[in-house]
Amino acid sequence: MELRTKIGSINTNAIIEKKTNVEFKTFDINEYKEMFQQLVDTNYMLGSFEDIHWEIPDKLVDYPIILSFDIEVHYDLNKTLKGYTILRLISGRSPFTVYNELAILKKVILATNGFQDIKALESLLEIQSANYSYQGYQISTDVKRFVSFHKVENHEKIEDICNNISLRRLSRELPLFEDIMIFDDIINDYFRNYSSDETFKFLPIMIWWLLTNVLPMRPSEFTLIEKDCLKVIDHFRNPYRISVPRIKNESSSPDFVIRYDLIEIDRSTYELLSRSIQKIKSLDFDSEYLFPVELLTMFRKRRSKKKNSRMNRRDFDYLKKEFYEKVVEGIYGQYGLERIKSGDTRHFAIINMCLQGFNMLSIARMAGQDDIRSQYSYYSHAEHFAQSYVYRLAQRKNEIKVSKNIGNGIIGWRRFIYDKGKSKTINNVENIVGRVQYGTCMEQKDVFPNSCIEYCEFCSNYIFNPSINEHQEAIKWLLDSSKTLEIKIRESIALMKEISTNLANSLRSSNDDTLKTTSRSLLAYMDMKATVDSRLMEAKIYGNEEKF
Repeated sequence: MELRTKIGSINTNAIIEKKTNVEFKTFDINEYKEMFQQLVDTNYMLGSFEDIHWEIPDKLVDYPIILSFDIEVHYDLNKTLKGYTILRLISGRSPFTVYNELAILKKVILATNGFQDIKALESLLEIQSANYSYQGYQISTDVKRFVSFHKVENHEKIEDICNNISLRRLSRELPLFEDIMIFDDIINDYFRNYSSDETFKFLPIMIWWLLTNVLPMRPSEFTLIEKDCLKVIDHFRNPYRISVPRIKNESSSPDFVIRYDLIEIDRSTYELLSRSIQKIKSLDFDSEYLFPVELLTMFRKRRSKKKNSRMNRRDFDYLKKEFYEKVVEGIYGQYGLERIKSGDTRHFAIINMCLQGFNMLSIARMAGQDDIRSQYSYYSHAEHFAQSYVYRLAQRKNEIKVSKNIGNGIIGWRRFIYDKGKSKTINNVENIVGRVQYGTCMEQKDVFPNSCIEYCEFCSNYIFNPSINEHQEAIKWLLDSSKTLEIKIRESIALMKEISTNLANSLRSSNDDTLKTTSRSLLAYMDMKATVDSRLMEAKIYGNEEKF
């Protein structure tokens, strides 16, 4: 296992590290006890080395992380886990990461009788890797690292098994995109159409959905936002900014640093946030943070005193659970949706940025990541994401004839522009263009053809109403358009991924321009396909294409 230790620094941004491969026998048990005591002396850890439970007062999540070494049936491995955990903390892993790793390793140790049952390990990894689950990859990675630290019997065989799982790794799992779109619709409708008194309890949910679908933020960063986060910068074309906390773990110590980035936001977002923040401030809570813990407890019937001063991740997850139960299910009747995790929106934001043509360097900087290669896997989600969005938008166009601008992101807080007439009807036929291919053009004669977009099937002024004798031919015309656009969407996403890779390697501005142009084309294709598919839905053809 690799151990990182800090040996110096060049400046505030450049640190000199020493990397050493270590095994459990590298240090004797007394040295591990000394390392543990150093963590206690620096107030990072509570307890003693011999305790079954170690407590870490985690400042990020704002509640203590309990590490339990309670597999005494495997006494030697239990002791080794303590040494392994100490070194992982010293190497800069966060308490929450170490907590998850420890839970995985204990589960594997118990399932395999202390790594003796190789078949049980294979079976566990196969189950966890079903449908290319990320969980199987994570288990294999943690096990491989641990057995490199503690050379158990058959450790080479175990490493081979883990490597096979690693080779099958796909990108991180996300909820069903259709469920994401439904949740997005509910968020938009609920906070727009219900009174502020009714929605105030869930105001942090609205701000989370608004911000973190646009700015890639970790949940712990979101809960650290300060109440005076909004800024107006003079002498800028767009002066509106938000101060966003960015957490950076020290790679060679268990500590972390928080820096604040000023991120540009548009005026409408600024004004919406400003109104929300003013409402929170009016409660006069004594807290520097935007989400004081009292914002959660004030709505509870039994207001027990909480130790933390701000809403932490656990509190926010509880509030989100309530939102699903009382709003998503209770008001909108949407049961059985795959629930969105607090950290999922960070990935949605990155996918949004990918589809909108941001280059990998910009995305990595916004996401607080050091390695731009971390972004490439998001393109594996992009095609499914685009397909789901098109389907959902087609449904909406068909049901309520909504026109929307998707330039600000695929999901998140969007401006809805409702067609007041719901659907166009032919009342005054004297001043319209009239009959065109397979339908009717509702455009006014005095502005036609200057307003014409050439292809009728994509136009909002076009009504698809073929005559009986041309119905089959007209449906085929729409289906061919839909299939052509689907190909263009796939090709655009593939091209954007290729351009992003080349851009990262060459940093050519021409590639960046091409990326933006391709993104604009992609969004146009998505909107056009949604228009065509909505007409297929209206004609009861969508989903029954094999008949034609």
